[in-house]
Amino acid sequence: MSTGGDMDVTCGCGHHFDAWLWQSANVTTNPELKTSILNGEINMVKCPSCGSKFHVEVPFLYHDMSGKEWIWVYPLGHEKETAAIHAKVGEMWDRLTGSMPPDLRESLEREYKVLVLFGMDALVGRLRSKSSK
Repeated sequence: MSTGGDMDVTCGCGHHFDAWLWQSANVTTNPELKTSILNGEINMVKCPSCGSKFHVEVPFLYHDMSGKEWIWVYPLGHEKETAAIHAKVGEMWDRLTGSMPPDLRESLEREYKVLVLFGMDALVGRLRSKSSK
């Protein structure tokens, strides 16, 4: 499932406004979101005051069920919190898989890649490098 919602955003001009931001993208069920990610369009907003367009980085989950990837993308400024973020993502994965039957959980843990990246550019780079192989 892909999720999002209205969030308070502040433009460089100082104007605050609500904007729809994606917080997760399941690109198996919503393949158009992968295209939006690759085109740099996801979470791109336009300030209603000055007209500036800019990308808003929020913690974001990229889920590819076909490719068996669960990738959390955190804003670039969060690299100093790498250990805590990895622990948090591990806990989320454990909660998700912990309620599953043991054979399904073992299969997911064996087959899925669970990653943390910083910045949407890192995700775009990963997706492009995978598609060129």
